[in-house]
Amino acid sequence: MNSAYHLLVLFGSLALLMFLVVRGKSIFVVAPLCALVAVTLSGEDPLATMNGAYMAGFADYVRRFFLIFALGAVFGKLMEDSGAAITVAHGVGRLLGKQRACLAVVLACALLTYGGVSLFVVGFSVYPLAVQLFRAANLPRRFIPGTIAFGSITFTMTSAGSPEIQNLIPIQYLVEAAGQSLTDARAGWPVSIFVATFMFVVGQWYLDRVIRRALADGEHFEARDGDHVAVQAGSNAPTFIAAMTPLAVTLLVLNLLPWLCRSMADWFVSPVTWPKLSAVLSKFPEDATLAIFLGVMSGVVVMRRQRINVWQCFGDGFVNGLLAVGSTSAVVGFGSAVKDLPSFQIVVDWVTNLPGDPLIGAAIAVAVIAGIAGSASGGQGIALPILKPIFIDQLHVAPRALHRVVSIASGSLDSLPANGYLVMLIRNICGETHARAYGPIFVTTVLLPAAGTALAIALFKWFPSWQMM
Repeated sequence: MNSAYHLLVLFGSLALLMFLVVRGKSIFVVAPLCALVAVTLSGEDPLATMNGAYMAGFADYVRRFFLIFALGAVFGKLMEDSGAAITVAHGVGRLLGKQRACLAVVLACALLTYGGVSLFVVGFSVYPLAVQLFRAANLPRRFIPGTIAFGSITFTMTSAGSPEIQNLIPIQYLVEAAGQSLTDARAGWPVSIFVATFMFVVGQWYLDRVIRRALADGEHFEARDGDHVAVQAGSNAPTFIAAMTPLAVTLLVLNLLPWLCRSMADWFVSPVTWPKLSAVLSKFPEDATLAIFLGVMSGVVVMRRQRINVWQCFGDGFVNGLLAVGSTSAVVGFGSAVKDLPSFQIVVDWVTNLPGDPLIGAAIAVAVIAGIAGSASGGQGIALPILKPIFIDQLHVAPRALHRVVSIASGSLDSLPANGYLVMLIRNICGETHARAYGPIFVTTVLLPAAGTALAIALFKWFPSWQMM
């Protein structure tokens, strides 16, 4: 079999995967089915591959990330059940008003996402607010999905310091031989600030521009029968400060507490006088699981007056987390099943031998694999075990720079039409179609993050010291 045939099999199975996902078929069925097609047509043993490589990739991803997914889902469920997510969204809406409806929706999504709330909860929570604001401003509702997507899966999801899984996965894979991580959640933070600012400014300018053009063409808000049930922040809803507390705790524990503990060990606690305490403080972990857990606990405390059923919240959250990590693991399993095929090796050899800065090859590899997987986190889970030995061990790319570039790049081609979150956002949450709503989403969540990735690589090249930060 020649290379052209093998490549046809790989990309044909990928096209089938995307087609079936867009048609609404379960990723739990589609991913192993498409892996089976690719492996069989490539002449490999399908039974051995599915029981071996596919299940190994699936299980390893669950082992690494189940607790983060589960606690993130609990966090989102707590914010949803208590009314805190609605309180945050309405607080931003009241601050900016209907004249800045699009910006209010974007910032509400960004605030929740950067605070650690899962994307699906953000979509469901902010949509009622978006409907109210867009109705008041008479803006075309087909732009609501693009506005929510831009605020939740671009400049916040992959930024330094974010507790979202797309910023945390590289920490698990970019490790030295002894098991110590070579990076952390704040990797490449100077570059991240510039890239996030660039994406926010350009993306918001684009959305405002296309909405104004649509208004000039005679489009307006289209009311629907169910709009009157949009959720309002009720009298029992938490205050804005209480609603923000879990978000703040999560960010502070993830980004500031480890530094504070190490500083205390250096400044106040003597290794001679307090040897055990000094050892604990000096090695305080930068653990996203701990950060999200403490965020959840703080939410339980400050929102106790909302009479949340804590056990139900945790139970539902862990079930939702299991479904979320399972669906992503199904995609990672697909990648694990095909990564040993001749066609996959051809693609890897091509992207890892591109001329120029090695970060360019890494970015293209992650973007392509995330596009294939239809998932930023799934793409990282497939790509990083392959990229780490090549780009860090052989090419000696700075791990913190690779972390930031991989994180940003994974959020580009993953947002093609088959992306599970976008399918749910467009169809189930907003009641739109891809034909009406996907255009702005493509610009703000595919083209813009791709440009942000190019900017990140350029900044790392222009300011080499930032690769260590």
